[in-house]
Amino acid sequence: MNLPESGIQKIRLGICNTYLIRGKKGAILVDAGQAGWEGSFFRRLKPLGMRPEDVQLILVTHVHFDHVGNLKAMAQRCRCPVAIHTNEAPLLMGGAVVFPPGINLFGNVAASVGRGLAPLLKFSAVTPDILVEEELSLEPFGVPGKIIATPGHTIGSLSVLLADGTACVGDLAANHYPGRIGPILPPFATNRDMLLESWQHLLEAGAKTICPGHGPPFPAQYLRTTMASL
Repeated sequence: MNLPESGIQKIRLGICNTYLIRGKKGAILVDAGQAGWEGSFFRRLKPLGMRPEDVQLILVTHVHFDHVGNLKAMAQRCRCPVAIHTNEAPLLMGGAVVFPPGINLFGNVAASVGRGLAPLLKFSAVTPDILVEEELSLEPFGVPGKIIATPGHTIGSLSVLLADGTACVGDLAANHYPGRIGPILPPFATNRDMLLESWQHLLEAGAKTICPGHGPPFPAQYLRTTMASL
């Protein structure tokens, strides 16, 4: 599925998708990708006619190593604030590598392996500038949309919901899985029931297109279909 015409650009940094959303005052960036890929991000800006200082805000959906690996370097070069949910801030400030519980066999195995590799997956600690509790408008940054709390994958997961229904959700949903095709539950979740409630919240808030942290975008209706099959 192609991204809607909403001024949004998917930029893959390592194993993670990040999303650059253009607005009237520049752009906001959703997530910062896997460590060591900041150079790739800045090289991608030039063909888009943008400079690092055009990035007005970096929103962290959750503090996992593949989503915050380049955060410090990117925030410093862009000279922009970092926004995160209050519950995730201590992890970001401590540079803590954590893995939530798996919710299926693959998730359990991957989480166990990940915990063993945690010392190799370190990222630089960052002190956030903006703490989000439930909701935050993006209008001050020139972007028609808002940040909303969508807990479940982690207790402090956030999503960006744009006015046209595009939702950048981090790992609240996934669109890849070994041996299976199509949008499904992510393999990890701190609270599975809370995650499904956040899916419902997104649908009720008007989400039409889901842009996940892993895999291509897909219609939000697939969330409803998946919930009905559980």
